[in-house]
Amino acid sequence: MIYLERPASLLLLFLIPIFLWFRKTGMLSKPAFPLILRDWGGQPLVWRSPWIRFLRVVSISSLYLTFLCVIFALAGPVKIHRESIFSGTGNTVLFVLDVSPSMAAKDMDTLTRLETGRQYIRSFVSDRPGTAFGLSALGSTAALLVPPTADHKTFLERLDALTIGEFGDGTALGLGITVAAAHTVSYSENPATVILITDGENNAGEVHPETAARLLVSRGIDLYVLGIGSRGSVPVEYLDPISGTHYSGVLESDYNEAALIAIATAGGGTFVSAQDRKGLQDIFDILDRSIPVVRSSWTRTIETSLANDILIFALILAAVSWVFRRVFMGAVL
Repeated sequence: MIYLERPASLLLLFLIPIFLWFRKTGMLSKPAFPLILRDWGGQPLVWRSPWIRFLRVVSISSLYLTFLCVIFALAGPVKIHRESIFSGTGNTVLFVLDVSPSMAAKDMDTLTRLETGRQYIRSFVSDRPGTAFGLSALGSTAALLVPPTADHKTFLERLDALTIGEFGDGTALGLGITVAAAHTVSYSENPATVILITDGENNAGEVHPETAARLLVSRGIDLYVLGIGSRGSVPVEYLDPISGTHYSGVLESDYNEAALIAIATAGGGTFVSAQDRKGLQDIFDILDRSIPVVRSSWTRTIETSLANDILIFALILAAVSWVFRRVFMGAVL
């Protein structure tokens, strides 16, 4: 949005039609400053040349535009834009993402389970500025990759960098939940949520997942367990980042929903299952409605003066007019 601090200055624009009227009635002679850049006996400049006429039109137009720009600058144009200033983080959401080899199964409309999960996480994050997002991943081991932060760019960069098999070929659900609980702080005014996305059963790690889930309850942290993937024979293909081995084949996909429900129940949370992209979309719609958005920002209005930029442009136009008339047309402006 642009507004003028001194709009009355625009009345100076009426000087242009007044000037043109005086010239048309002959009360003012046309401004001309002849200075032929040739010998006294040389051929005079031919003003009827199409090239010269073109230069004359450009030169005069530049002068008029210069005048318009100066008047507009005198009017004090100011550009206004508003930006959100975050006084602190809102609520905290920490994703625990399974990156075991089975997450490379392509049963999400030709995309892998990991790729699809990433897409919906990105969309979820983009709709919640000010929310602190954290990321941990699990395989045979688990690790916190991004502590809860309002720096969404850093979060998304690490999310995109996740690879299948990065933490081994097992599924340590209990360890992944424990890592999340250890790095998620919950306050009464700023609720915290852990979202576990997995397609497998717990088969690695030293911490039982139900024990880890109870730790979340003791800290007042909400838990959602998302079971992702279809059942049956599913194509799978991935490159092991540790050994460099390329794996390709068919996965007999099946996981024990009862075990995941038990984890969610132990953590006082919710279990939901998605066997395709539509199911995952429905899940994230539920998450969007269930997880509150804590507003922690205020809007600041910033005003930027455009007068200097316009005056610089006016000087450029004046220079163009001078160059055309002085150098190409042989006149003194």
